[in-house]
Amino acid sequence: MGVAYKLHCERCSYNQNVYMGVGFRYGYLSEIEEWFEDPAGKERIREFMKDDHTKYNCFHGLYVCEKCKYLLNAHYLHLQSDTDSYLQSYDCPRCSEKMPSIPIDKELDHGYSPTCPECGEEKLSVEGFLDWD
Repeated sequence: MGVAYKLHCERCSYNQNVYMGVGFRYGYLSEIEEWFEDPAGKERIREFMKDDHTKYNCFHGLYVCEKCKYLLNAHYLHLQSDTDSYLQSYDCPRCSEKMPSIPIDKELDHGYSPTCPECGEEKLSVEGFLDWD
């Protein structure tokens, strides 16, 4: 099950809703391949589906740009077989730097609060508002 959070800055009024975790269509690679939007990632999923020994991890997470603090709510996808590996990667939409390879996933449930990407002065308030599946 996934959780949606409202992120809000008291100083500059920045706000964003983010969706974290997994839904019911994350259980099989064939299901992920149906809804996955990135063409390169979709093709890699198809390739890994041919190998019965493929292991994978897929969830919705929050990537925080190390340079400009931009918050990107996107899918984490790691595919691993005996002979190959694939890790979905992202570039920051704001500054074009490579985003971290692993997003924040469950830390919002444990008191983590990212710095506001707009003013850079305030930690964002974090409030869960929806369980999604």
